[in-house]
Amino acid sequence: MYINDKIRLKKVEINILLIQEHLESMQRDPYGLEFEPWHKEVDSIWKYIFKQIDCMKPDVQKKALEHIREPWTSYASHYVFSK
Repeated sequence: MYINDKIRLKKVEINILLIQEHLESMQRDPYGLEFEPWHKEVDSIWKYIFKQIDCMKPDVQKKALEHIREPWTSYASHYVFSK
């Protein structure tokens, strides 16, 4: 694995942790004033994650996609269409 891919994979892992914290907050307060800002921030973090994955070699992409599968599925099923 190239060093650039290792760095990108680590960035993905760190940002997934940030997303999980946001999702917990969004679930606790779905009608609060902070929901929309959280939602926008999580959307921007997902965009960043997918840009990082797009730059990876195919074998590392597969590993990264496996890593984000559960949080992405949860996010997509609960929040993608809630705007």
